[in-house]
Amino acid sequence: MRRRLHYTPSQITKNLYTTGSEWMLESKQEYIGPYHMYITGEIFTEPDWNPKKSKKLIPYVVESELSQQYKQLKTVQTKYKVPNTAFPVVTQTDRTNGFIMRYFIKQVNQPKLLEVDASQYASWRSREIDNNVYSAYEIQWAITGPMNNTYKDGVLVKGVVEKNVDAIRQLETIIPEIVGILTNPIQYYSDTDYVVPRDING
Repeated sequence: MRRRLHYTPSQITKNLYTTGSEWMLESKQEYIGPYHMYITGEIFTEPDWNPKKSKKLIPYVVESELSQQYKQLKTVQTKYKVPNTAFPVVTQTDRTNGFIMRYFIKQVNQPKLLEVDASQYASWRSREIDNNVYSAYEIQWAITGPMNNTYKDGVLVKGVVEKNVDAIRQLETIIPEIVGILTNPIQYYSDTDYVVPRDING
């Protein structure tokens, strides 16, 4: 299935065709025929999305190369850590600071993007996660403050939505797949404008 339920026309490239040695099905069978692709990096058979017929495509690799990659992967796994999806845990300190750092890791020859935690990002920086196999990225993500742009004494104060949309756009120039992950600019948002109740035991 596709990562998202809906894509705008500008996010889909339709009516493509491959004559072979380019894509294959997940069963490792070489694919020849029409296909289409999305801004997220996903590629499916059929000229346009057909929920009954479209099948996911992956880059074509000949069998001998697959065998070689498998052997290399077994070696890599004994030496390096393999990243796993992990989501942020927001603390009170983060809310006071107004933002969190979010981290993403991507296998260089695959479109799939994983959100990871700070420790895995640190492992990538220290090469405990293989830098030749994976690329990593970080983004500052606003979580408190005005939700939208406001003006204070005539000066623009950027809201959480605008800050995060700008951050997504900047990262999108490097990894277009990020738009399929960060779809909600107020994710983890916390309204800190509240009154702390009086301690009834005081």
